[in-house]
Amino acid sequence: MSAPGKPLTLEEYLVELERKKDDRPEQVQDGIEIYVGMWKKVIGKGVVAPSDDLETALKKLDDAGGLYAASEE
Repeated sequence: MSAPGKPLTLEEYLVELERKKDDRPEQVQDGIEIYVGMWKKVIGKGVVAPSDDLETALKKLDDAGGLYAASEE
């Protein structure tokens, strides 16, 4: 987790989502896995970097047409 006052990085956000998914119903867990998988695809394509803060990552993703579009291209 990031230090107080320091923006959360994309990597920290995804780790936190995966860590907390087991506390959720199965259907929600499946959705989280799909969502995290899409983020990992856009990281792999270089659209965003794991070290980007969330605001920067979301802006880059918006510029690329959104998470779904960027992960499928």
